[in-house]
Amino acid sequence: MDTLLPLTNDILQSVIVIFGAAVVLYNLKYVGRDRIMRAFTLLLTAVVAVYFTELLVSRTLEDSAATPWLYLKWAGIVFVPAVQFHLSDALLGSTGLPNIRRSLVGSLAYFASLIFMALVVFTDVIVSSAAFIENATHFRAGTLFWLFALYFWLTTLASIRNVWRAWRRCITTTTRRWMGYILLAIIAAPLSVFPYLAVSPSSMGRVPVPLWLLLIAGNLLVGFLFSVLTLNILYLGSLSSQRVVRVRLYKFMARVPFAASMVLLVYILTSRASDIWGINRETAVASAVVGTVMLVEWGIHAYKGTLERALQFNNEPDVRRIQQLSDRLLTSQDLKQYLESLLAAGCNGLQAPGAFVASLSAAGPHLEVLIDSPSAPQNETQFDQLPTPAELEGTTDFLVWHNYLITPLYTRQRDAIVGVLGIAADERLLAEVRDVRILQRLTTQTAAALEDRLLQNDVFAAVEGILPSITALQQERGAAKFGRQRLLNDDSAADSEPLINDPDFREQVKQALKDIYGGRGLTESPLLDLHIVQTAATKYDDDPVKALKAILKRAIDMQKPPESERSLTRTEWLLYNILELEFLQGHKIRQVARRLAISESTYYRRKRDAIENVARTIGEMESQQQTAHG
Repeated sequence: MDTLLPLTNDILQSVIVIFGAAVVLYNLKYVGRDRIMRAFTLLLTAVVAVYFTELLVSRTLEDSAATPWLYLKWAGIVFVPAVQFHLSDALLGSTGLPNIRRSLVGSLAYFASLIFMALVVFTDVIVSSAAFIENATHFRAGTLFWLFALYFWLTTLASIRNVWRAWRRCITTTTRRWMGYILLAIIAAPLSVFPYLAVSPSSMGRVPVPLWLLLIAGNLLVGFLFSVLTLNILYLGSLSSQRVVRVRLYKFMARVPFAASMVLLVYILTSRASDIWGINRETAVASAVVGTVMLVEWGIHAYKGTLERALQFNNEPDVRRIQQLSDRLLTSQDLKQYLESLLAAGCNGLQAPGAFVASLSAAGPHLEVLIDSPSAPQNETQFDQLPTPAELEGTTDFLVWHNYLITPLYTRQRDAIVGVLGIAADERLLAEVRDVRILQRLTTQTAAALEDRLLQNDVFAAVEGILPSITALQQERGAAKFGRQRLLNDDSAADSEPLINDPDFREQVKQALKDIYGGRGLTESPLLDLHIVQTAATKYDDDPVKALKAILKRAIDMQKPPESERSLTRTEWLLYNILELEFLQGHKIRQVARRLAISESTYYRRKRDAIENVARTIGEMESQQQTAHG
């Protein structure tokens, strides 16, 4: 027991050092542009320094060698309260409550830490001589140690109060939940580094078993609290969705600190063991470390598929590009979370009681996100009466609508309105709105998010367009893989197959429609080889391109509903209207969708059906032509 408990404590401290240092490295790319991440990284650095030097002190060969490391350990200890207050001030400031007096207090805390560090190094009033105890060497308390302890815990309480105030000021449920977790875990740093042994009895020759158990339990608690703190601060400081943040962090942790912790654990256990099966200790340690590295890397590789399904990991170049696209795409849930984060930041900064974002289309307004204070009723029906894009056209300022300040959200080119942003406003905000730059940033980022989703719909449509080709390619690849003979058929056999039975026939029709007024999709189309095109070419000066164009127009005309007056909004005319407005008149997809009063996602689905009908019609015309000519 006397050996097992110190060893267990050393392992726990080593794991905390490894994971803490890994998080510091992970945060380095964010510290230059985010105050919260900068303060949190400094706090972790101080804690890691304390734990690391404590491990080194317990391994010094001579008592005199421990003293310099003890001073370095105290450098981390004395600065933890100041850095934690800095972090709490940044968290409170993120809710829109900057305070010069609070910043001055933070500067004074750093100055006080410098003073205490100088007293530790140059005097013995804070700490005195070192107590050399096995696995627990430490400085004894000086005559004014109580003064440092008072400063340490008063500053800690002040930082906790700041985080509590930040939690109180969080209006939305999401940010309040994240800040609540931070409030519970913020005690981890001071709890873990305070020099408890400094006030232990000077006559203590060794650490008693109950104290070892308490230290082990404390390290387990500290590790858990730092995990909670890290994850929620990353959520709070990132505009990416929780899914993306979680996957990035876990992927980094699995490949860096987890592997290092396993290697260290095996090293400690092997190095403390006696000769194993007649092999000397150095050989056993080297073999165990190398074997652990190989096994950990093998495990990550062997179960990579499982991790990919759970956390979307993959390192192959093609899949990595797809995952990068996936990280940047805004699903409905991601868009909602992103807009909630933007509105929450705006409401916290302005102390506005609520906000909303609604998208606008010809089909009417659609409420995307509505946030409100927990005590305020949420009535979503009133948003059906939002002004139309035509009524908002040309507006660049905020307008009063019910109890909201609303402004249209324009595309980057400012050629269309994609939605409306509303901020619940009182008289104070009405008076100050033109002086608040945060509203401009909020408007720009919200409009960009809505526009990006519209652009993504175009991407999805393009992907849908190439799916038939990809499917056909996969079928061919599968045929070759399983030894089938179709790929080896000669060209004459292929030409004997009717073109309308080609898996790519629908895609060929689509490309011809897109270039119906000129382009490679028409002049190089395989549809020029259709019998109906060759026959009709005689009517167009033997020009098959003109014949194909006429056949496409005829096929579109055949999609008109019989005995019905044309309408842009009636369901039976929808497919023909899509074909006529986009391909024959050349209108843009977004304009057509608005004229037909449908969403763009619905437009893409019905467009696919319309092209399918045209392809089927041309196929029937071709079959009839072949039948007529025997």
